[in-house]
Amino acid sequence: MDLKIAIRAEGGINIGMGHVMRTLVLAKELSIKNKICYICKCSAKNKSGIFKIKRSGFEVFSFKKSILEVLPDIYADMLMTDSYDVNEEYFIKTGQFVKYTAYIDDIDSFKYPVDLIINQNINALEFNYPQKYKLLGLKYLMLRNEFKNLPGKHIHEKVEDIMITMGGSDPVEFTKVLLKWIKNLEFNFHVVIGPSFRNVEYFKSLKFNNIKFYFNANMADVMRKCDAAISASGSSLYELLATGVPTIGIVIADNQCGISRKLADMDMIENLGWYYDLNEGRFKNSLAYLCSNYTLRKKRSIGGQKLIDGCGAGRIADFIESNFKNR
Repeated sequence: MDLKIAIRAEGGINIGMGHVMRTLVLAKELSIKNKICYICKCSAKNKSGIFKIKRSGFEVFSFKKSILEVLPDIYADMLMTDSYDVNEEYFIKTGQFVKYTAYIDDIDSFKYPVDLIINQNINALEFNYPQKYKLLGLKYLMLRNEFKNLPGKHIHEKVEDIMITMGGSDPVEFTKVLLKWIKNLEFNFHVVIGPSFRNVEYFKSLKFNNIKFYFNANMADVMRKCDAAISASGSSLYELLATGVPTIGIVIADNQCGISRKLADMDMIENLGWYYDLNEGRFKNSLAYLCSNYTLRKKRSIGGQKLIDGCGAGRIADFIESNFKNR
């Protein structure tokens, strides 16, 4: 018998779109054999995330204060949560209304009382999860189909095109700072303005000879045309690795620290650390060094593509169906 799986995730202005985007990848894999719905907190801050989920074809049940407003009436077999707005009490209470609970984690902030833990990040094995069922590391990375098993990227000796992405929402508005720093550099910059950015009209009003803005970007297409990238250290980092784009990472949220540090330790990216500690001189020096070092860019491009195959969502779906469907 098919499983009915309810997914709790939110995305929007303050929290970005990472939770929504990665669960949508998994939801599409799970929906091949199971029934999937979403549960989202209804607020203006989460509006763009709910819109994205509905546009992807999934039914959304919304609540105002507590998920228990709707969960008892959904009759789900499994509740899969991808949200930082949770605590131990949340899992204990929701667990009374479903057979199984799962949590998609990044930071191991407490010992989650769930049946299944999923941490797709490069640093996941550093955490001591006590759960019997746990799927950890890049083997379970949830990337969209356009990032699966890509051919090797051709690395040009001269860098001409550089991508800039601060995620789906850029909650710290660091894109504006970067625009001031790059406007006189002799590269072609491709700047992604995510679906949950504040004041999109501001970016539409800007005109630069060396900067092109993307307001509804096909991320894979932009990455393919670029020789290097400057990225927030969230899920976009993994997409850039899969595409083979040599990247400079900037931390704009707590959950990005461990990822960026680990990838830098493996010499897969350049990690500039927290955005608020970064100044224009250091940024430009790091960019100049990467662009002038063809050998380093080629090494990181090859290494990144070897690290990631993009098939993680399928592996998670197979595991859930094998271990929970007939229990």
